[in-house]
This record gives sequence, structure tokens and C-alpha cells, in this order.
Amino acid sequence: MLAPMRAKTNHPLGLPPATYQKLLARLSQSGWFCQGTVVCRPLRRKVSGRWVEKGPYYLWTGKHEGKTVCHALSQAQYELAKAAIATNRQVMETLAKLQTTTLQTILRQVPGVQRRK
Repeated sequence: MLAPMRAKTNHPLGLPPATYQKLLARLSQSGWFCQGTVVCRPLRRKVSGRWVEKGPYYLWTGKHEGKTVCHALSQAQYELAKAAIATNRQVMETLAKLQTTTLQTILRQVPGVQRRK
């Protein structure tokens, strides 16, 4: 888990703003998360000349070491993976906000090069 940032006055940017610390706190309470996609797929097959409903089948698909991987899941695994993927989306949004805030703070507080125009 991530601990709240301690007061460090020796950092060139100073103390993080309250909004930044709130985002860090939200991130530290995220729980389980994973990347990928889950689907619940029914299947119709023709058996002895009749259409028969099979399934539903639960699948997780994601990338692992540059390759697409697919795993069959139970219904319980599907529900947990679905929640973890939703949490992952929230974590990624929070990280994007933290990164944006950091860059804006750097550009605003640290002297840079002179602009030509």
C-alpha cells in the first residue's frame, strides 16, 4: 500500500498540494486491480438437428509479455475479474491526474528555458 507523503521541505517542488495528497490517498485504498477484458458469452450449437443453448462461457483476455492471452473463468472468477478491471480503470485515471498535476507544478515552479515568442 502507498503511505501518505511525508512532509519533505527539501524537495525542489515543496509540499504536494492537498488535491495531490487526496489522489494519493484514493490510490492507496484501491484494492485489487488488473488489466484486461472479461466477457460473458452464450453459445448456440446445433446438436442432432436442433439448436441448443450452451454456456454462458466466461472469458478473460489480456496481454502478457506482448502476447494476447485468454483464460476461461468460472462465474465467481468472472465477477471478481470484472470488479478488478473496473478498479484498474479508476487507478489509471487517478495516475493520469497525478501525472498531470506533477507536470503542471514542474512547469509552473521550476525555472525553464526562455521562450522565443
